[in-house]
Amino acid sequence: DFLLYTAAAVHSQPQDCTMSELGAAAAHPDYPMWSSLLRWSLAQGSDGTSASPQGPMSEEKRKFLEGALKAMGEDGAERQRAIFEAVQKYVDGAGDADACVDALEQLEDDAQDLDAARDLLKVGMLGLVLKAVDADDAAVSAAACGVVAVATANDAEVQNGAGQQAVDALLGAWRRSAAREDDGWGRRALHALCATTRNAPMEKRYVEKDACEVLKYALLRSATKDGARLAAKAAFALQALLADDPGRKTHLGSAINAATRHLEAPPLFADDVAADAARRQLREHCARAVA
Repeated sequence: DFLLYTAAAVHSQPQDCTMSELGAAAAHPDYPMWSSLLRWSLAQGSDGTSASPQGPMSEEKRKFLEGALKAMGEDGAERQRAIFEAVQKYVDGAGDADACVDALEQLEDDAQDLDAARDLLKVGMLGLVLKAVDADDAAVSAAACGVVAVATANDAEVQNGAGQQAVDALLGAWRRSAAREDDGWGRRALHALCATTRNAPMEKRYVEKDACEVLKYALLRSATKDGARLAAKAAFALQALLADDPGRKTHLGSAINAATRHLEAPPLFADDVAADAARRQLREHCARAVA
């Protein structure tokens, strides 16, 4: 919490603050506000290295500081309420899709922080996000998949909390995206599937039951820019699954065959930098997967 680092800076010697503490403070999203408050507090007293020439803080200044801190806390709580309400209203059928997508994108940004990702699980917000994954609106579902992908990535606690319910919701989103041939949505769903199942208790079932279907389809979608990015993601996922356990070839045969076909066919390039970059990645990941 930035307030702790602010207090340390005001009340301690400069060398008492570690580089990691200072870096964590600077990375905090509310850093500009706290930094301004810190500069104000230093201006009223000293830099913490000597006694304050102005003496104890006056009652007026103390009330101002307390009010500023309270307002900042209330602003954060209000933001979280607004995010929750936007998603809740949409999944209840009474909300606006654009507002829901905006709220989910804010949650995705927040979930980059490990503690914030775990808080989504603890307060039940992740369950609400999974309901948004089930949405028929592609933009809402894709945004919700983004939240799940970031929250579960490399964190066993959130993966286990999300559980098979999350995998089932993500597979549903994947299949709806495939039915509509919406490769951008499909890539978000696939990313979330990979993050949620990787080294998790649900991974074995996913590999044995669903992964081959998902990856084979995705690997065949390289004709367009979005499709090429989806196929590259699938090739990377296939490579990772086989690197973790080569014995999975038994369950992933059709996906491996699809990857092999990419290497046998002449490379398909267009006058699109992003699509061509994705296709180069696709061939590289396919080569590693079938090696």
